[in-house]
Amino acid sequence: MKNTEKEVFIWTEAFNCGEILIPMLSSYLKHNNYPIHVFGTKNDFKEISVSSELIRLEALDKDSKFTKSIESKILNGYKKGHKGTAILWDYIINSRREEIFIHLDSDIIILDDCVSDLIKAIEDEGYAIAGSRRPYMKRTYRLEGKDGEKLNSRPDCVNTDCFAFTTKYIKKRPRFWLRRKILGRRVSINPSIDAFDPITFEIIKKGGKIKYMDSPESGFHYYTNLDSKFMKAIISFGAVGSGCNFYKNGHSGIPTGYSSYALSSYSLFAATFLNKEIDIPPLKNEILSLQIARIDKENWILKE
Repeated sequence: MKNTEKEVFIWTEAFNCGEILIPMLSSYLKHNNYPIHVFGTKNDFKEISVSSELIRLEALDKDSKFTKSIESKILNGYKKGHKGTAILWDYIINSRREEIFIHLDSDIIILDDCVSDLIKAIEDEGYAIAGSRRPYMKRTYRLEGKDGEKLNSRPDCVNTDCFAFTTKYIKKRPRFWLRRKILGRRVSINPSIDAFDPITFEIIKKGGKIKYMDSPESGFHYYTNLDSKFMKAIISFGAVGSGCNFYKNGHSGIPTGYSSYALSSYSLFAATFLNKEIDIPPLKNEILSLQIARIDKENWILKE
């Protein structure tokens, strides 16, 4: 194993939703041998029953004489949607000195080694960012108008549930602008679809290479290959952390469409992995349901 303390920084975050980390970390440890840094509050850490020397709990709750703690800023940010995530990622990008950064969502289930291939893509193959494909031209939404035309011409990006990057091509200052790019907000006349996409475009513009882990030979425009080895290494629920936070703390000011999806996703996740029923109808997703029915929760693989 490489000296990951110096070369690779792997992290996940679960502010106000520490309970959802148990299946993610359990499945991660079954298939991966690299340290993973977990960001959350001390109350979140109390809900983690999984123990390993590979799990590094990272609290950011120390106030200085002049400024609020990073944790306070993050928690305030989560009251406004995903701003808390942008504050955390900005902090990580600006404070860590590792060469390779890998982010894993706290609500994914890991069925195989999802880290080694990402490290190889950056370290050995020379890519600057790598993850599963987020289609632009081949997308199924935002198809009309001028923005639709512009989206068609932009290269595919990568999903952030399980991805790697190097900061070599990323402009880190001003920090409010970096946070805006992390959030996926528009930073030019050209639109973007989701989180981190403006940074992906910045990397490509500056000459950095992108590897679509599910379909590396298919160029800048293609579909996500759900049958690829990389896609079969994880099950990604999506928005479970947000749903858990909303269920505990409310979701005032959050768009109804997203809050409803997040709560239903949390309901499905909680019933499946936490033995917890909540008063929200679970998400209906045929592909997820088929995968859930096959999960071996001891070995964290899909049964035949």
